[in-house]
Amino acid sequence: MAKTNFAKLFTLRADGRYQGYWKDAEGNRHALCDRDPERLHQRLQEKEQPPVLTFGSIAAAWETGVFEHLKPGTRACYAKPLERAVEVFGARPASELSAPEIYAFLSRLAVQGYAAKTVKMQLTVIRLIYKCALIDPVFGEELRFNPADAVTVPREAKKAVQRTAPEDVVVAAIRAQASTAYFGLFALFLLSTGFRRGEALAVRWKHVDLKRKTVSCTGSVNYRSGRAEVSDTKTAAGVRVVPLLPDLEEALRALPAHEPEDFLFSGEDPRAPLPEVTFRRRWTHYCKDMGFVETESEIRTSSQGRRYTHTDYRTTLTPHVLRHGYATLLYEAGVDMYTAQRLLGHADIQTTMTVYTHLRERQEQASVGRLISHVQDAMTASAAPKKSSG
Repeated sequence: MAKTNFAKLFTLRADGRYQGYWKDAEGNRHALCDRDPERLHQRLQEKEQPPVLTFGSIAAAWETGVFEHLKPGTRACYAKPLERAVEVFGARPASELSAPEIYAFLSRLAVQGYAAKTVKMQLTVIRLIYKCALIDPVFGEELRFNPADAVTVPREAKKAVQRTAPEDVVVAAIRAQASTAYFGLFALFLLSTGFRRGEALAVRWKHVDLKRKTVSCTGSVNYRSGRAEVSDTKTAAGVRVVPLLPDLEEALRALPAHEPEDFLFSGEDPRAPLPEVTFRRRWTHYCKDMGFVETESEIRTSSQGRRYTHTDYRTTLTPHVLRHGYATLLYEAGVDMYTAQRLLGHADIQTTMTVYTHLRERQEQASVGRLISHVQDAMTASAAPKKSSG
């Protein structure tokens, strides 16, 4: 086959460049120049071919139009799934992405050990991206359906482990060392109010009423790119007033006076919320001091050839576990479910019911265990040889 003479297809300008023309979507004519006629031909073809709508394009539009306007807590939940989806499907034409491809992606996440809740969140984000694109006047012309609608969470995705309340010995240690342990007041505050981490970090001294013995939850601190910002609570139900329990009241009264606008837990600036890096450092320090950590050591070699032992610390106590500790306290005190819902800031009574049901089942299992131990002790006692009286 004869080679195409691209030079004959275009006009050679006085400056030595070849000139050709292309038309845009409205039919307007535009000039394009290049010293290489073959490259000019390729560039003109690219100009006249409509750009491919990729998944990355519709994801970017969703991020700008929807994601950026979500509540900080919701953004935090969606951020990683959005990043994963763009990394895997970003270059794929949006109209060609199929349900089997999405399902295969979710299956890989499940095999890698991601919990069912995380996999479900990943599917939700992909579904929302397409839902937004379908109603867009431009994107909607190229997309006909949402491929994520036909996808379900793979069965192999492991169910999340039910979070349980801290052991009694842990609770006792937190209460006993609240005023002496580094950052111990924060742990006691969570245990005595049931506030979420962000809710506790948003509390100012004006929200603590020592006369009425109450603590008010009015907002939440969220971290975005390491920067702290105070926003609304997770739901409207999060705005609540809880009783100031005696142990927490005693610890707060022992502190020096503060201004009403000062944060209860702050860094160098009492009027600013605690920075994320500072919080993580303080919480890790607290857990290490209290023994709420697991350690893993390995021998490493420095750049100078010196061998040394490196130890990694993994905290075994989380702020949310202490929230479950507060729920346990409510249950054991006989607080009715609807009052517990209000004090915990649950938007749905079903959430409170789930927590209470789990606590009741755990209590029943403990009771059955004591029953079995009692019968075994009785059997052991009756089988023991009796001493002779003579």
